[in-house]
Amino acid sequence: MGLLAISLLNLSPRLLAQACQDGEKMNRWEKRFDANQDGKLDAQETAAKEAARKQAFQRLQGQYDKDGDGKLSESEKAERRAAMETKRKEMIAKFDKDGDGRLSPEERQTAKAAKKAQKEAGQTKKG
Repeated sequence: MGLLAISLLNLSPRLLAQACQDGEKMNRWEKRFDANQDGKLDAQETAAKEAARKQAFQRLQGQYDKDGDGKLSESEKAERRAAMETKRKEMIAKFDKDGDGRLSPEERQTAKAAKKAQKEAGQTKKG
């Protein structure tokens, strides 16, 4: 049964090749902004896509973009890596119950649940 489901979800090689050769196809990100559904982005749709890209960058990486140029320099990337490593160590220290220095699947699940609860609590306070 599982094999049948996998085979139904996978594209056949012929369809995959056809999709790769079709240069007119838009990716999922671009399709979100194709308001008139004509298969291409006009100037207004392109502007909306670019604004969303900048907003996503600011939300995900903006705190590290010290010079505000919209991209991360090598020093900004190094700062982001250091912050992520610090956060990883904090997560391990908080949720590593067996003390092996890494999170087991169960510990990882506990960490995810705690993060979700914290996020929901934050939304409740804002809303």
